[in-house]
Amino acid sequence: MPTPKRAFYGWWILLWCTIARALTAPGQTIGVSAFTDHLIDGLGITRSGLSTAYLVGTLTGAIALPAIGRWVDRAGIRKAMATVGFLFALVIVATATVQNIVMLGLAFTGLRMLGQGSLSLIAATGVSLWFDRRRGLALALSATAAIGLLSLAPLTFGALIDSVGWRWAWVIIGIGIGVLVVPMAWFGLIDRPEDIGQRPDGDVLSEGDPLPVAPISMTVSQAIRTPAFWTLGALSAMMAMTITGLTFHNTDLLAEQGLTEDEAAAIFIPQMIGSVSMGFLFGTLTDKIHARLLLPVAGALLTAGMFLATVATPGLGAVRYGLATGLGVGAISALGGALYPKWYGTAHIGSIKGVSLAIGVGASALGPLLLSVGNDIADSYEPVVLACAAVTAALTVASPFIPTPTPDKPDRAPA
Repeated sequence: MPTPKRAFYGWWILLWCTIARALTAPGQTIGVSAFTDHLIDGLGITRSGLSTAYLVGTLTGAIALPAIGRWVDRAGIRKAMATVGFLFALVIVATATVQNIVMLGLAFTGLRMLGQGSLSLIAATGVSLWFDRRRGLALALSATAAIGLLSLAPLTFGALIDSVGWRWAWVIIGIGIGVLVVPMAWFGLIDRPEDIGQRPDGDVLSEGDPLPVAPISMTVSQAIRTPAFWTLGALSAMMAMTITGLTFHNTDLLAEQGLTEDEAAAIFIPQMIGSVSMGFLFGTLTDKIHARLLLPVAGALLTAGMFLATVATPGLGAVRYGLATGLGVGAISALGGALYPKWYGTAHIGSIKGVSLAIGVGASALGPLLLSVGNDIADSYEPVVLACAAVTAALTVASPFIPTPTPDKPDRAPA
């Protein structure tokens, strides 16, 4: 473990946690997508069967996240990331051995629970614990860099599969994750700034100064009784569910509007630009502007993106759709990362974000199925997408009137 230093160690925590977020790629949809066709051909299953296994694995993995969040609060980010990194590496290697759809479903459960869920949760928690006044900026920097690194996963994994085959690719990726994450967590992370005589944001304790009094924090049971938790959680869930569904059915949906397959794929460029830029902007603004002003803007952007999905046309119309959805996703993701620790403190932030993440991950698993069923019933994606836009719009209108959470039975974080 690093020795105490006067230089603020939080920037190193930010770096390690950002790398950890990027290394969740094998458990993210963007990483798994590189293996999709190979799994279908190699296991002799249908695309629907693969989608079902992915749905079941995602939902099952999401169920465990609240308990994992509570464990992170007790164990600390150092032990938690080292443990999860080791288990995640084992699951990735084990995925190379799947022989049927049942084994694949179990593999997806581990990949989604430990990668997209647990490792992402621990990384975001680590940044939240080391920053306070500049937490939004720190989370925005971490998210922006992680998104950029994650975007490299399909090409990287695809090249590896072409070189050694899909089974050995899983093995090599798993070994790489274990070699990188476990030592980085064990030797690089420190649970809290107070452990080395520092304060969040870089205020260093001088000789003779009293130990800092930790800020008031809510427990998870107190947090989930506040309207703000469910308002932000509902907006995040609508984002996860609808955007995942739109992405999953992107080619077919945009074909209804006359776009070719290449034109449909191209909308991810403005979407990525919008997501990264707005995520950084909103993450920074959470340090300076009240959530009552930011939430409705974020919700309005997401609502606009959903509506534009139903009227996208070749050319500028497709660009507007991609950019609007990216702006909405970036804004709401940034608020979800920054507002929970700002509202509820950091003593139980792992537990609180575990519940929030479980809601989002579960919603993302339902999105493709919801749009698929809606299309089967109406012979068009438009009705269900417009219904999702209407729900998001209602949440957006209500968001400015939600009271800011205040602890009624506060706990104090250990100093």
